[in-house]
Amino acid sequence: MSHDARHPPLRSGREPEAPPLGPRAHWKGPDEREHVWDRKRNVEGLLRFLYAVCVVLVALDLVVHRHTEHPWEHVVAFYPLYGFVGITILVIAARGLRALVMRPEDYYDDR
Repeated sequence: MSHDARHPPLRSGREPEAPPLGPRAHWKGPDEREHVWDRKRNVEGLLRFLYAVCVVLVALDLVVHRHTEHPWEHVVAFYPLYGFVGITILVIAARGLRALVMRPEDYYDDR
């Protein structure tokens, strides 16, 4: 391993460990602090909280009376389903639009 400014040799004279590889790999230097969302336990806790909020909101949808005008608005969990279908259609349309407007990688390079 060659020496560079980002990975200097350790004081003991031995080479530092190689940074981890992979899409989620992040090698932290000595001056970087751990972020709250770097811990898997915190992320799992947040996801559990959000799932619980979703369950509570769907349960409230069964109990709370809404003044609606359209007949489909009486369907249980109509708005979450409507949002999910809308976002899915948006993502599919964006994929098609990307293929339509995408430029070659060197499009803006000097010719």
